Amino acid sequence: MYTLQALQILIFLIPGLISSVILGMLIVRRKEPNEFEKIVEALIFSMLTYALFAIYSSKNPSNSNPITFDQTNNTVAFRPLPFLILIMLSVLLPIILAWIMNSDLHLRLARLLRMTKRTSRASVWYDVFYDCNSYVVVELADGTRICGWPTHFSDYPSEPYLYLENPKFIDENNQYVEPNLNGILITPEMKIHFVEFTIPSSSNTKEKTHDSRKRKPKD
Repeated sequence: MYTLQALQILIFLIPGLISSVILGMLIVRRKEPNEFEKIVEALIFSMLTYALFAIYSSKNPSNSNPITFDQTNNTVAFRPLPFLILIMLSVLLPIILAWIMNSDLHLRLARLLRMTKRTSRASVWYDVFYDCNSYVVVELADGTRICGWPTHFSDYPSEPYLYLENPKFIDENNQYVEPNLNGILITPEMKIHFVEFTIPSSSNTKEKTHDSRKRKPKD
């Protein structure tokens, strides 16, 4: 009896565990959750998943498990359709939640209502690079200035890795020098002094640059 109850609890937690793992892969957390926090998160996801499933099936969530146990006859019944629906919900739910969190939609509304000034992302470093769609000028501690498109960037300012595509060095006369490189990776050892974000325009956006490369010359 205790084994069947433990198995039922495990089955109840499986959708939440799947959702928790998927969410962890899609968002950057301020800190890694401990084991207790992971269990709580899985429980919350399981409750949401079974609540949505109950709306779909019009059944009590406790009776909507894909595997049911008959303790009187010691039999186990497997229902494939509820199992597939629960798996689908456990995958879609964290994807939608990750999109909301990465886009900062929920806290953007809260900031609009003056309920908070926080964002949902892990750091200001991540916030700025995620939202600013423009070329950047990076000045290093030795005075070197590099302009480029920030294709990749680290999650936290404690490890300021930054990859610039199509980089150009800026000399003392503010002239751009072409290094003939596809990109340059700036590492923490190079010690970033500050980062300037250029004003987005039709001449310096990434999409316009790519479109201009793909255009064929007219006859």
